[in-house]
This record gives sequence, structure tokens and C-alpha cells, in this order.
Amino acid sequence: MNELARIESTTDITPFTDQVHSLMLDSVSRIADQWIEQLKIVRENTITLENQILACVTKTKADITMLHDLGTQVAEEARRGQEVCRQLSDSIEKIAQ
Repeated sequence: MNELARIESTTDITPFTDQVHSLMLDSVSRIADQWIEQLKIVRENTITLENQILACVTKTKADITMLHDLGTQVAEEARRGQEVCRQLSDSIEKIAQ
């Protein structure tokens, strides 16, 4: 019990002033505003990146379609060229006989 008797009581408990309270609230508001502004910038950047990605994907799809069309044309020309070569070969064989 002697241990408890050694605890001193405090008589001067004063809260911080209204001015300090207001400054603290203003500081917290400014910090929140700065964080929100940074998040807005990040959001704008992600929208910009999203648009860039979509544009790139659209172009890539168009390029793949063009390559597919070109491949189809090449295959058709190869078949036509093969047919021409076969016809010429047949004609040459007829002449050679």
C-alpha cells in the first residue's frame, strides 16, 4: 500500500487551446486534401494508360487482320502460280513430244 501512496496527483490538467485545436484540424484537412489530389492524379494516369493500352490493342488487332488477309492473298497467288506453272509445263511437254 505504501507504493500507491507515492503516486502524486496532478492538479494542472489543461486541454490544448482552441487555436491549437483549429490548427490541428486545418493541418489534417490539408493533408487529406493533398492525399486526395495525389489519388486524383494517379486515377488520371491510369485512365491515360488504359486508353493507350486500348489503342495499342486495337492497332495490333488491325495489324493481325491485315497480315491474315495478306497471307490469304499470298496463298491464293501461290495456288494460281502453281496452276500456271503446271499448265506451262504441260504445254512444254506437248511441244517436246
